Amino acid sequence: MTRKALKARIEEGLFPGEVLVRIRDAQDRDISFFAPIGAVSGREAVTVRLVASNDGQCFIELPGEVYGAGRVVAVREADLTAA
Repeated sequence: MTRKALKARIEEGLFPGEVLVRIRDAQDRDISFFAPIGAVSGREAVTVRLVASNDGQCFIELPGEVYGAGRVVAVREADLTAA
């Protein structure tokens, strides 16, 4: 599976070595999750795995612990760049 950088808001995590990541899914809903600091790509992106893409939407696997959503979510293709 291909790795991509997903546009995100990165905030300080609860513990050393982790960050709080906030993204928008393809339906423009907020999704927040904790990820290892090593998953951060730059200051405004998180590295994800591309599972599939279709009609401007991409299914990605999120790193870390996800609350209120599954680990595989649909996002807008425009929110992804090369990792």
